Order: sequence, then structure tokens, then C-alpha cells
Amino acid sequence: MLGDDKETAAQLKGVQTLMRGLDILDQVIDGPVKVTDLARNLDLTKSTTHRLVQALRARDYLSITADGYSLGPKLLQLGTMAHEQVDYVRLARPHMEALSEQTGYCVFIGKREGDWSRHLERVTGRQRLRVATAPGDRRLIGETGLGKALLLDEDTASLTRLFYAAKPGATREQLSAWLEAMEGHAKRGVVLHDSEAGDGVRSVAAPIRDAKGNIAIALSIAGASVYLTDQVIENLVVPVRNAAAEVSLVLGHVAR
Repeated sequence: MLGDDKETAAQLKGVQTLMRGLDILDQVIDGPVKVTDLARNLDLTKSTTHRLVQALRARDYLSITADGYSLGPKLLQLGTMAHEQVDYVRLARPHMEALSEQTGYCVFIGKREGDWSRHLERVTGRQRLRVATAPGDRRLIGETGLGKALLLDEDTASLTRLFYAAKPGATREQLSAWLEAMEGHAKRGVVLHDSEAGDGVRSVAAPIRDAKGNIAIALSIAGASVYLTDQVIENLVVPVRNAAAEVSLVLGHVAR
């Protein structure tokens, strides 16, 4: 029991520290605040406040200015990312729902994060066997149909680097086959993908472009191979491509 009490006390202390750190961030939302003012506003000692702000500054959640502490680059970065994700989900969601209703399959959207793709949203289909991928999941960008759709504008050098990053022991023949497949996807404007993870998942994916014509996010239908037969896959190409084009139009992209 004594050990449990110590663990509980440590957890409570950790929560209290976290809440104090969040309180400090709340204080600086509207502009820089000096340590003495933070301590007074939050009823903390100056030494405790100084320790907390130094920890937040070390992780780039706070910056120091001539007028005191202000929001740091990490928060500005997270704010930008959150804004983009909320906008993409909000704008794409009606088209995802319409596509899922039309086809009966799970529909996803996702974005690129360096050499990774992150799923932002999912609309669940009507199949009993469902894809386990959930919003927030991250995969190496070349491992999924959605990730490949995000790469359709990449040049050969970039695709080669990404291929070997995922498969460092691959042969030149395997690379050549993958590059040829990616070239075919790019010409068609849609990716037909069979999972290599042994989970029996197949997908159809297409890029979504912004007003500048750049690939912003991608949209995909994914499901178990028992449902997504070769014939079904082919029948989904046009609906997926059309849905991606509709979302692209919402983002300001006009196809030429």
C-alpha cells in the first residue's frame, strides 16, 4: 500500500507540474510576460516559475524576448499543423462521406510528413472486415497507396532515395520495378496498391492538389482483398479520381 501511495503522489505531482506549465502557456498567448508577473499571476514562487519556463524554453514551447517570455516556435509550428489538418478534414469530409456511401468502402485522407505519411481522417465503410488504420497513424510513405499518391510528382532521384530508405537491402531489379510502377501510377493519376505487410489490404488512391497545383493531401479507398478484387479495384478508379478532383477544386485547384 505504501508503494501505491508513493506512486499516486508522484502521478499527482506530475499532473500538477503539467497543469502549471499549461497555465504559463495560457498566460503568454496574448503577448510576452515577465517571470515576476507569471509568478504573481499564477501564485507561484519565482524559483518554481523560473524552473518551469526554462523547461518549456528548452523544448521550444517558449521564447525569450526583451519584454519577457512569449510563445515559442514549437507552438507556432503545432498551431500551423493543426490549422492545416482541421481545414483539410473539414473540406474533405463531405466528399469522403459521399464516396464511402457510393462505394461502401473505408475512405481515408492523409498528408506527407517528410518520409512518412500520416492518416488524418477516416470514414468507415459497410464491410465487416475493416482496415485497422486510424486517424493519426503514420507509415513510411512508400508503404501505402495513400503514401504513394503523395509522391506522384517526385523525380526519380527522390523516389529512389525513399525506396531504399524503406528497403535498404533491395536489389536494383526491385528498384527498377518499383520506379516503373510509380511511373504508371503517375501517368494514370491514381495508385493501385497491394499491401506488402501480409495483411491482405488493397487500396486505390489519388492525390489532392492545392491552388498552386501542388499535392497537398491524398485520398484513398482501402479494404480487404476479399472485397477489393481486380474487377472491383478497376471500377473504383474513376470514383476515387473524381472525389480527389472535387476536393482539389475546393482547395482552389483548377485542372488544365
